Amino acid sequence: MAYEYIKSKIINDEYKAKQLISEKEISEELSISKTPVKEALQRLEAENFVIISPRKSVTISEVDLKLIKDVFQVRTRIEPLLVELTISFMGKDELKSSLTSFRNRFEKLRKKEKVASDEFDSLYDGYRYFFADNCGNFFFSKQMFLVYDHLHRIRKVLYGKDNRRLEALEEHINIINLILEEAPLENIISLCEQHIEAAQIDFFKNLNNLNI
Repeated sequence: MAYEYIKSKIINDEYKAKQLISEKEISEELSISKTPVKEALQRLEAENFVIISPRKSVTISEVDLKLIKDVFQVRTRIEPLLVELTISFMGKDELKSSLTSFRNRFEKLRKKEKVASDEFDSLYDGYRYFFADNCGNFFFSKQMFLVYDHLHRIRKVLYGKDNRRLEALEEHINIINLILEEAPLENIISLCEQHIEAAQIDFFKNLNNLNI
């Protein structure tokens, strides 16, 4: 509970970069002892969300250029593979049902004049985590869930609540259509790679929001 509570505050940009947080205050907020809070913070430090100093102060880590590059390096290499593995691992009927549902929700969302940040994030993240969760490889799943948590945070910091990449919805719809049509795998992978490249370019265009 402590881990999920603190991580949620970080990835949703409620705890800001370089902000000091207190074990005592968190334990009081959750009505629990300091021990699980301390354990949660140690885990979050290992995942690069917080920095614990020798004096035991806890600071929220920064979103910087290296973090963004690291995230996209992994996405470029692993994300298309997740799609490939999911296609082969899931049953065709289950895959078709899940992706059709995502496509319908994407199409509904892109017709709106204004999309709430929480609504966009919930659907967008759900789609991404779907492939990580259904690729059939424990190690890829575990690693990519962490990468996507960082990606969620980066997006929050770069774009805030108003500026969203709604054009990404169209890219995902196209990927889903190719999968449902059972198009050649190389075409699906190519489209996934193009989407990641477009996302990376868009992120770099908004680096001024980090004051780097």
